[in-house]
Amino acid sequence: MNLIQKRLVLGIGWACLLFLSAFMAPQPQGTPTGYDLVAAVNAYRASQGYYPLNPNSLVAAAAQAHAEWIVSTGQGGHIGLNGSDETVRVSWTGYGDGLSIRCDECWAGGLSIEEAIYQSWSDWTHQEVMLNAWGNRYTDAGGGVALRENGRYIFVLDVCMVIGKGSSAGVPSTNPNSLVTADTSNYVFAVTTATPRLDGSIVHKVMYGQTLLGIAQAYGVTVDQIRTLNQMAANGTLIWTDQELLIQPANAITMPTPTLLAFTTIPSTPGVSSVRLVFR
Repeated sequence: MNLIQKRLVLGIGWACLLFLSAFMAPQPQGTPTGYDLVAAVNAYRASQGYYPLNPNSLVAAAAQAHAEWIVSTGQGGHIGLNGSDETVRVSWTGYGDGLSIRCDECWAGGLSIEEAIYQSWSDWTHQEVMLNAWGNRYTDAGGGVALRENGRYIFVLDVCMVIGKGSSAGVPSTNPNSLVTADTSNYVFAVTTATPRLDGSIVHKVMYGQTLLGIAQAYGVTVDQIRTLNQMAANGTLIWTDQELLIQPANAITMPTPTLLAFTTIPSTPGVSSVRLVFR
């Protein structure tokens, strides 16, 4: 075999190895995107008999910016940068070309798009936003997805329309969705302190509308103490409904050390004295 033939065989061998390694290498799972979120919502709408929403890049830009803002600030909710709501944020992108617009929004933290749609947004209010939105007949949608440090995602869905140009598509007369749960999103629950457990620990279960500051004040601790006990970011304030926050670790109750105030000598029997110690 001459030199040219050897090089040809070697080249073919390397090509085969590269092909096999590329074919056999594990493929990384894709990170969900805002367009994936809109596609999943449209699939859900179709299953419920609703028309599809148009994926809109301007609405998506606003949703993505809000998702990233939530991650960067630790502030959850629909009030975002500079006190803006979803309609204001979408208007900043130029959506509507200067005409009046109306938008609604869903947001959630979770591990997957399915968790957001079928669990976090299963209550009546979020169902209305994803589906008919109180008869507004929205036409456009945009999604935002941002990854948090704990491996969970923030999902934001914005649905919008130019006022006076809503969809003329038909919608079901009744909502057949069996996933709808009781709507608690319009209620804010006061903080009721939890009873210490047998080991002395105190764990608070977050209810809708409660804030980290409000919980700290109710238990007489600082926000930083709660952050430390729950491995939260130094400036994080994002908590979610049904989350369990450790307020006091186990065996944290300590008995006060007695302080000696005085002592007196008390005669008892002839020739014997006893001492009485007075503690506080």
